[in-house]
Amino acid sequence: MTQGGWMRLGPAVLSFAIALASGAASADDSSLFSRPWRWRDERGQVVALSKWAGAPLVVTMFFTSCKFRCPRTIDKLREIDAAFTKSHRQAQFVLVTLDPYHDTPDRLEAFKRTAHLPPDTWHLLSGDGADTRALSRLLTVHPAYDDEHIDHEVRIGVFDAQGNPTRLLRGWGFDGEEAIQ
Repeated sequence: MTQGGWMRLGPAVLSFAIALASGAASADDSSLFSRPWRWRDERGQVVALSKWAGAPLVVTMFFTSCKFRCPRTIDKLREIDAAFTKSHRQAQFVLVTLDPYHDTPDRLEAFKRTAHLPPDTWHLLSGDGADTRALSRLLTVHPAYDDEHIDHEVRIGVFDAQGNPTRLLRGWGFDGEEAIQ
């Protein structure tokens, strides 16, 4: 089931796993877009993930002061973005902070600019604690907080244009083209 750092699950199995992780009563409600979560983007606007319905969605968790995992994860996201472009498809990329207290909209916007992230297809979000925890459970990211750092797994969720899960990428042991197959 795993190969090269990624996991491809059949739609029914993955839908069931996501329904269980999110506390949903059934697997019929597996679309990421059906979640009631509300996020604040780097411009301070309140958004729902359904804003990007109609295009594949790539979702991960990060925080702006991370020095090791997050920069490398962003590099992998760039590989995925290049693979979508090569296949003549446009995806939306959503990076949700694990540190909403420090990662204010201003800080997210500055990070996006400094990291040279594409302005129209990459979105940096923060949310309240409950929504952040729910997304981290969904992606199987289990952050451990201390005074100076957040230790967390690297997970990248790939969702189709309807918000249904297609891949859960673990770590960095994959290339961009593997991620979108």
